[in-house]
Amino acid sequence: MKKNIIYHYCNMEAFFSIITSKQIRLTNAYKTNDCYELEWPFHIIEKFQIKNFNQKFITSLRESYREWVESFYNTHIACFSKDGDLLSQWRAYANDGRGVAIGFNRDYFEAIKSIENKEYEIRDVVYEAKEQEKLLEDMFSLIEPEKLKQLEEFYIKKGNKKYIDEMFHAGIILKYGMIFKNETFLEEKEVRIIHGYDQMAAEPDIFEYRVTQDDLISFVEIPINLKNKGRPIEEIVIGPKCKASFKSITHFLEQNLGVHSIGIEIKKSISSYR
Repeated sequence: MKKNIIYHYCNMEAFFSIITSKQIRLTNAYKTNDCYELEWPFHIIEKFQIKNFNQKFITSLRESYREWVESFYNTHIACFSKDGDLLSQWRAYANDGRGVAIGFNRDYFEAIKSIENKEYEIRDVVYEAKEQEKLLEDMFSLIEPEKLKQLEEFYIKKGNKKYIDEMFHAGIILKYGMIFKNETFLEEKEVRIIHGYDQMAAEPDIFEYRVTQDDLISFVEIPINLKNKGRPIEEIVIGPKCKASFKSITHFLEQNLGVHSIGIEIKKSISSYR
């Protein structure tokens, strides 16, 4: 039976860190390379004129959503692909092909979804606009028409007044904001591990930070718990420009994962990218 593998593309420094620390790092979702990250549902609402909402309502709802997502939900993600040898992924996420793709056993993550009070969800990204439209239509259809009308009126007239259901509405939309992406990203075949999904808020005291040249970026880590049953990593794909040998990677895995390294397949990208 084919294993359910999801691939994390990374440079060699990140590969070394993941294996030696035995941690998967989830990064602040607003720091990704998609400028519409988390907010794509509003593009779909406007594009398909869902429920013929007033534009002022959409704008106000979006502002409230953004505020709650940034201040309360603090969503963090780790990104994977269903394909372990994609040229676009090598270029974008693995140091232009000099890194590796770590093939994790998705079923392993599903089996240990709650670790050390760090809850998360694993979701496939939805790219097709009509499917996104249908999901949003269904979501708003669950709200009674009179309640929906009151909601629209509130967001149009509220000014600076706060409304207790704002946080709830933000959480519902976030459920789709986390998994909707522009169709131009379809090739990535992305799967996400998400912390702060739907109405599960991430408490600030669990965050850590890393520094870049111009920013501080928060992250949350999920342990790769080798005490759990099953092997967390199934494959390592060596990037087309990566100089690491099969032998060195094998020894590195044996040294750090012990018996859990047995059976991990190591292979070279078939890409001719140089």
